[in-house]
Amino acid sequence: MAEEDTETESVLSYEDEWWEMNCSIIPPEFNRLMLVGVVGAVIAFISVCFNTFLFVVLFRNPRHRHSHLIYLMFLSVADIFLSASYILLFPVNLYMDYFASEWLAAAWWSYMRIMITISHVFISTSAFLICAAAFERYITISKIACQFARHHRLIIIVACLCIAIVAKGPMYFEVEVVPNANCTGVTSLTAIPSEFSESEPYKTAYKFWFRNLLTVALPFIMCFYLNFAIMHRLRIQHLGAKLFRFATSEHRQNIRAATLMLVAVTCSYLASNLLNVVVYTWELVDKESLLSENIRPLYTLSSDLVSLLTVVASACRLPIYLVCNARIRCEVLDYVDNCVLTHLNIKPYTGLGSKRCRATTVRYCDTGSGYMIYDIQTKPDEVIPSPVAPNKKGERRVRSVGTGLDRVVLSVAMGSIKASQSSAHLTVPLNNSVMLIQEE
Repeated sequence: MAEEDTETESVLSYEDEWWEMNCSIIPPEFNRLMLVGVVGAVIAFISVCFNTFLFVVLFRNPRHRHSHLIYLMFLSVADIFLSASYILLFPVNLYMDYFASEWLAAAWWSYMRIMITISHVFISTSAFLICAAAFERYITISKIACQFARHHRLIIIVACLCIAIVAKGPMYFEVEVVPNANCTGVTSLTAIPSEFSESEPYKTAYKFWFRNLLTVALPFIMCFYLNFAIMHRLRIQHLGAKLFRFATSEHRQNIRAATLMLVAVTCSYLASNLLNVVVYTWELVDKESLLSENIRPLYTLSSDLVSLLTVVASACRLPIYLVCNARIRCEVLDYVDNCVLTHLNIKPYTGLGSKRCRATTVRYCDTGSGYMIYDIQTKPDEVIPSPVAPNKKGERRVRSVGTGLDRVVLSVAMGSIKASQSSAHLTVPLNNSVMLIQEE
């Protein structure tokens, strides 16, 4: 009898240990709950609101669909999906363990696979869109004739999405949701890797080489290179502009603004993905050490920060555009005045209203006896008239900012450009051979 009692106690003890290991609910740590469940959820919600608002503002202006801003428009769409996916994946997963909610657990397991796939697809899509926008900016300031990048932006955007789907779409089939033995409640289900995802050559050739190099390493290296190349080119152009007296302060400000916006966007992407590259490299070198008892908390925190930094970068895009780009800032403020404040019966703030919607454009006009340099104040959504023609009120809204010496220097420069035709993609002919060479 004593031996039977001992055996029964050992069996019960083993069952209790197995139950505690596989079926017990492990509540999340307080710090992780605050970081992911509160701070991360709030930032992701702000990102969804900001990017939805940005998409509406950009989409309502038809001109943006045929300019480089179309990349920002679709980038905002990608940020909406990945931020919403973050809320549904990470905070909800912590809430279901913290509150031991079977309802949240059932909902989370039902959409977990599709949300993981969507989030990864749009994270890769946003990286490709940033690379495409940076590449177009680089070839523009480098005076490289590449009409495909300018006239087929929609094709490039679709290609970015297709490449992301090819690279990350199969993630849906790499995870299986199965019953967790005899567990019930919140822990009744669990996720395991599918058989084909662990088979060769899929695991090494596709998951390791193709997917990670294409979606992690390549965009990171391209953005890093293009960022410094653009800064170098703009610095050269800025120094060259100082040699001419017609290099107005507005011209230099536009160069600095364009540089700041592009550098800020690319740097936010690089900063948010730097930790991801470090963790991914560590996983390749020694993944077992990351699961050890001493390093696993750091690994869990790093994984949470990788996802959180991605959402932070998405939420920061609208503030970056508002600070760096005068045209976007103007359209956003006008939309707030016309739509939001009007519906709330709040009087728009007009202290800066008459000036904030005017962007400066430098134009060079062939007057017949040489080129004149004009500074034109225009609104972003109005059609720019000829620099020497009056408007409907009979007023001339142009002013000459050049001198006689500037006419001679500019005439020689324009003559060389026309002769070589090497910079034809930077000129847009208007009335009387007006040339637009500075665009914000």
